Amino acid sequence: MQSRTKRVINLVLGCSIALAFGGFMVKAGGQGPKETPAAVPAEQVIASIRTAIAAQPGDVRAVEIENERGKSLCEIEILAPNGKTYEVEVDVATNTVIEVEAEDDDDDDGDKN
Repeated sequence: MQSRTKRVINLVLGCSIALAFGGFMVKAGGQGPKETPAAVPAEQVIASIRTAIAAQPGDVRAVEIENERGKSLCEIEILAPNGKTYEVEVDVATNTVIEVEAEDDDDDDGDKN
């Protein structure tokens, strides 16, 4: 089993390479029609991912940048070792965790199939 440090280093290197070649999809967008999409330097995204993993260890499944009320927020979806999925919201400017939320296994659309 890899140590936590090696996992973080591998994740950062992988993200850096993916960002350099455009293979890592980071969705950036605003909340309203008059807000412009958020543009965040790769270093800040990587720092936000590190902060999220420190708060909730696991593997990164998705990263999304949003602009809410003038703040750039990085939402990182993490698959924890226990199999649960968490969404960690990080303030990009301060690199602090705003919220850690476990995602529900229930269907959001109400279907029971």
